Amino acid sequence: MNRNDISMQDIHYFVEVAKRGKLSATAAALGIPVATLSRRLTQLEQALGYKLLNRTTRSVSLTAIGQQYFDHCAEHVEGALSAHEIINSRLNHLAGTLRVSVMPGLTTILPAVLKDLRETYPQISFEVELGLADTGRNGQHFDLMLRTGELADSAFIQKHVAQVQWVLVAASSYLDRFGRPTCPEDLGLHERIITGDLQDWTLWEGESLLNVRGPTHIGTNSSALGVQLAIAGLGIAWMPSHLALSQTLRELDLEQILPDWKLPPATIYALSDNRVTPARAKVFLDTLQRHLRAN
Repeated sequence: MNRNDISMQDIHYFVEVAKRGKLSATAAALGIPVATLSRRLTQLEQALGYKLLNRTTRSVSLTAIGQQYFDHCAEHVEGALSAHEIINSRLNHLAGTLRVSVMPGLTTILPAVLKDLRETYPQISFEVELGLADTGRNGQHFDLMLRTGELADSAFIQKHVAQVQWVLVAASSYLDRFGRPTCPEDLGLHERIITGDLQDWTLWEGESLLNVRGPTHIGTNSSALGVQLAIAGLGIAWMPSHLALSQTLRELDLEQILPDWKLPPATIYALSDNRVTPARAKVFLDTLQRHLRAN
């Protein structure tokens, strides 16, 4: 007997037939044609090399070997089905804790997203960590990790979430002191807070494209820190646009610079080790998408 020739689904079919004693009733309960069920049972018997069932036009009974096989299989099949139901319930239950790892660039968006989620789904708790680690501070794996850019060599399952549209912001105190840019060319006269290695900024409006160059004095690898530096009045920085952008700007005492000019967007991917997205993770991603796509 080759174990590879035996299907667990066929064993499940056999157990159901043995419990009901009729092919037609079992086929109806399983939602498959009687002919298909009969064929799958025959395949199981052939793979085992033993006759398991005595079949007539009206009923089905177990052979002696079939009875032994049923006695050994029934409990395991029920256990597997129960495990499936438990996992399916957990995946579709809008409760419990969602552990999320988020790149720091989304810091300014998260308060509005989490507020929305807590009001709509009060039974879900959220543990959010900023950074790029695969495991959290407690050593547990994350349910979901948000990253920018597709990871070609990643072992995780990646799903496209949305694109982040960036806007330029500066503190009102800074703009009161140094003036408010009215065109992209004015940016070369201001302190630009550089994120990553993008010394030059590319902006476009319709068919117009412009590269902004000039000396810079502050750089960081974190757009979140760039926003904090802008809040401190040190210059103009990038910030992700989102549904509650106007409110966020008011709360941080920031102003958007040159709103008609766009910066290159960044693509966000959700990483996980599960092909099936749990319900609480799905509503988190749906809410994040809604906030990001609003502008």
